[in-house]
Amino acid sequence: MAKEHKSTGLQTAVIGLVGIILTACGGIGGALLTSAVAIYQVQRQNQQVALPASQGGETLNVDLGSIFITRQKSAALDPATYYVDLDKAFVIHRPLSGWDDMQEITVKDQLAEDHVTCLVVCDQPVFRIRYGQPMEIESDRQTTVNGHLIPDGVLNASEKLYGPPPWKLPYYSQVILNVFGKNEVQKLGIHSLPDMILLMTRYSAGRINNVVARAESHFSIVQLSSSFEGIRVAGVPASITIDNWFLFAETDKAYYTVEIRYTPQSGQPLQVWDDMQLYIDQFRVIQ
Repeated sequence: MAKEHKSTGLQTAVIGLVGIILTACGGIGGALLTSAVAIYQVQRQNQQVALPASQGGETLNVDLGSIFITRQKSAALDPATYYVDLDKAFVIHRPLSGWDDMQEITVKDQLAEDHVTCLVVCDQPVFRIRYGQPMEIESDRQTTVNGHLIPDGVLNASEKLYGPPPWKLPYYSQVILNVFGKNEVQKLGIHSLPDMILLMTRYSAGRINNVVARAESHFSIVQLSSSFEGIRVAGVPASITIDNWFLFAETDKAYYTVEIRYTPQSGQPLQVWDDMQLYIDQFRVIQ
């Protein structure tokens, strides 16, 4: 029984690690979308990946040839503009105008927000930047994700966590950076970057549009979408799409996941999208 309990807890921990799976509205049953995703090979031996949103919206461009930075160069960056963590070996742009201050929490803290008890890798750091107020989405047992009803097991778990439907949950436009020490995540059976990608997307397989990964590469990009129907926003029936982009990276000591979550229907200015592009452009892994 102890082994079974640990497995269940581990699954709930994984669900909350980067905040893309909402317990009440998860995408476990989503259908594979077929939207066109363009991948470009550009000059200067840099691989640039252009991943448009599922509904033909904005495109996130990631230049995989310029992510690494030396400790010397990172230490020389303007601390008023960049958050430089030499210990955890990354650089990220500080919050731009209109964005909340960056929150440094842990996996345990993040899971606690969804009333989930953390059992493993609980002290691993999470860095989160959010824009403005969330869009409150109200769902129930008739809500569909990518055209499919949410499995009963997820719905039953939602009732245990949040009570009877309807459920109201916030969706933020946000950037989330997770740093996982390799020694720590070995407890989860993670021994390579592909292992980490599979773990982080295991509950999202039906929502993935594209995966960009080169053999023996230290980076990977994953883009996925969730189209929700049978929901209400501000009390009004609605259908929305939420797009996510993930940049996975690794060094000898750690794995990094940078998540961009964007909701086109949120009514936020287009500048929010431009800001997200800047955050991903200027993220660096220190070597």
